[in-house]
Amino acid sequence: MAYQPATAAPMPSRPPGVTGAAIALILSGAASFVSAAIWMAAGLSVVHDDVQQQVGFGGSDIFAYVVLFSPVLSVFLSPATIIGGVQMLRRRNRRLTTVGAVLAIVPLTGCCLLAGIPCGIYALFVLRRAETMAWYRSGAAPPPPDPYGQYGAGQYGPWR
Repeated sequence: MAYQPATAAPMPSRPPGVTGAAIALILSGAASFVSAAIWMAAGLSVVHDDVQQQVGFGGSDIFAYVVLFSPVLSVFLSPATIIGGVQMLRRRNRRLTTVGAVLAIVPLTGCCLLAGIPCGIYALFVLRRAETMAWYRSGAAPPPPDPYGQYGAGQYGPWR
């Protein structure tokens, strides 16, 4: 008998909304990353001096440091939003996708609040639907095909 490679089980189609939510997460994470990088490139020291003069509190002002370090935090955490969106498209690691959606919602981790909050909420709603949860559960990877075919190694190894 000839060697016939095992075929993988057919993948069920994506539930409605998954593709849109995943792309929205990717775009909002990318926009947040780019805007934070531009904010940082503009010069944090200039911004810091500006904020201190406007608020008038001096070096111990918490608001000035939140304004300063929000882009730094965003540069490090917005890739998690992007990775969460990619994982959602690939039907892998639902927890990381949920973390990415939550990070898109948190105001201090993204400079694009108008994009991040609705995209993150939409992604969380899509992730909580029963059909999406079933789609993730059915995404278990099939076992790899036996390289030895029908007469494969099995439990006895390649020599019988």
